Amino acid sequence: MKFLKAIQVEEFKKLLNSIPKIVSEEEIIPLEEGFNRVVYRDIKSAINVPHFRKSRMDGYAVISEDTFGAEEDNLITLNLIEIISAGDSPLKKIEKGQCSYVATGAAIPDNANGVVMVEFTEREGDKVTISKAITPGTHVINIGHDVKKGDTICEKGSLIDLPTLGLISSCGISQISVYRKPIISLISTGNELLTHKTQKLEIGKIYDVNSIVLKKAIENTGAKVKFLGIIKDNFEDLKSIIDKSLKESDIVILSGGTSKGEGDLGPQVLETYQNVDILVHGVRIKPGKPLIFAKLGQKILIILPGYPTSALSCFYVLIENFLRRMSGYPLKEKESKEFEVGERIYSTVGRHEFKTVKIREINGIKKIFPIKTGSEAISTIFNADGYIEIEELESIIEKGDKRSIYFF
Repeated sequence: MKFLKAIQVEEFKKLLNSIPKIVSEEEIIPLEEGFNRVVYRDIKSAINVPHFRKSRMDGYAVISEDTFGAEEDNLITLNLIEIISAGDSPLKKIEKGQCSYVATGAAIPDNANGVVMVEFTEREGDKVTISKAITPGTHVINIGHDVKKGDTICEKGSLIDLPTLGLISSCGISQISVYRKPIISLISTGNELLTHKTQKLEIGKIYDVNSIVLKKAIENTGAKVKFLGIIKDNFEDLKSIIDKSLKESDIVILSGGTSKGEGDLGPQVLETYQNVDILVHGVRIKPGKPLIFAKLGQKILIILPGYPTSALSCFYVLIENFLRRMSGYPLKEKESKEFEVGERIYSTVGRHEFKTVKIREINGIKKIFPIKTGSEAISTIFNADGYIEIEELESIIEKGDKRSIYFF
């Protein structure tokens, strides 16, 4: 099999955008599991919210016309006939000259068409004096004020955030229809990797970083992640775990094993599949050039570089929004802000570089400076505030130039 040459970043992004959404199945789930899920079909309310008239605040439900003319030097007295707390159902209908006390959120009795705030009243026994007139509808929340019966409260394709979850809950809906989450198998590869259960590191061994960080990053795109463990550089073991993951998931993501060298088995394993279509084997990006993107029938396989900084850079810049689109999640906006470059920055011609930078204040002016460590250092992204993009044909960014920093 002949692997493709490295392609430009924009070409790769265009390819990713051409991949159709892979998950379209419906799933019915309990409401309490609905946070951050994507709605499969419009959600409509079967009730009015509220379904009864209620008070905006503590006060006295009245026939508003009874209060006309009330002022501090012209008090009007009404007869108190009932005290209604939140959750109570009114037992008595208001007649002319009468009132009922209503707590905030309490139901308003029949015939009442307004609420006088308690601050403008005085009560002695069953007599209530009122010092301020109100008009009809004052401090009354009408039936269907929030949601009317039959209203669409959440459209197909919407992401259920916390306010939406609360609104759905207020309509008494206990189950919702959502898109099934894409299932992504995550595999770490490399003889040097050890789990965090290992107490003592031998020379040449390192703890597996990618499985911890990438798992959470992938979950944040709306997918369900199955971490299948660390696989050593063994052809049969890697082939077996990829076979398993292709059966159990929609997308397979490996970290490590992306290059064309003898030690990286990813390309060798891919050669064994008859239906494989390797769309990309290398993107002209720094860090993270040796990236593989392949399709096997309806399944997708992505192999990221092994260095954590390279793997995370590729994920943030290229893969994250692709996975969000597969899940139906809103794309992540790449927030940016322009700063002056604090020192000369060098770049390799022929590679679109995403250079990690740090913001430092010099003489009261915030400037950006390059992180000195490279993709081999796990602390590179940790110490960075974000990154700047350097085009393929740029070799130097001069001190004093203005560049936009994109925040992680």
